[in-house]
Amino acid sequence: MLFLLQLEWKKLYGNTAFRILMAFYVALLPAILLTGKRLKDLPPPMISNDVFFIFPTVWQFLGYIGNWLCFFFFGFLSVLMVTTEYGNKTMRQNIITGLSRKEYFLGKIYFIAACSLFATLYYTLVALVIGFFSTDTIFWVKLTQNADYIPRYFLMCFGYMTFGAFLGFLIKRTGIALFLYLSYIMFIEMILRWGVHFQLVKNRSMHFYPLNAIEDLVPIPIPEPANEFMDEFGFGLFLSPTEAILTTLLYLSLFIGLAWRRVSRMDL
Repeated sequence: MLFLLQLEWKKLYGNTAFRILMAFYVALLPAILLTGKRLKDLPPPMISNDVFFIFPTVWQFLGYIGNWLCFFFFGFLSVLMVTTEYGNKTMRQNIITGLSRKEYFLGKIYFIAACSLFATLYYTLVALVIGFFSTDTIFWVKLTQNADYIPRYFLMCFGYMTFGAFLGFLIKRTGIALFLYLSYIMFIEMILRWGVHFQLVKNRSMHFYPLNAIEDLVPIPIPEPANEFMDEFGFGLFLSPTEAILTTLLYLSLFIGLAWRRVSRMDL
């Protein structure tokens, strides 16, 4: 495993796009949250912008910011790390020089897991630092109340990257794969869920689409829209954490299985 990770690292560490995407994630995750200090008029029940920075709610608000950043930066990275292999013909070269198709594929999955772990550790560090400096009195119960967001954050990042890699293996062309990645998450799935599914069958099955399940691992932490949705339609706006985890794991198995099938049958 370490050999495969080192191989992937050697391919990417000098890549300008890789460095830019990682740098933006590192800089923007705390920066966006800290802009909340400028917000004065907040919707109820938030009476102060302190809620963004103190335990236990810092886990939720920082996690939602990270949800968007992982979707964009790490999702793009996973598409690029696959499609550039085809453009540069490094996949063919790796297999010719000794890697099996399985090892090549596992190297991608291991690197996706490593990137997701890095993103999660950094999220945890930023949340702890901001929370400790912003919370007046810190109790262990308050500190760990929403700590379940940490493994959910990892799965969320892993989910976006796996979906991006799946599209990369499927399409092979960087521009088209990136366009489809963005289009599916921001438009296609939204149209299917709200424009088609919600109009035909108004029940909570509309939430069990793949990228919605991944997003619901770390959802928006403002309860009012969710409560209003529940009152109007009789079911929640989000999946429960358990439902989101199980649904995401199911789709991840599907994405990884289909991607491996594509690699195993692909002509070099």
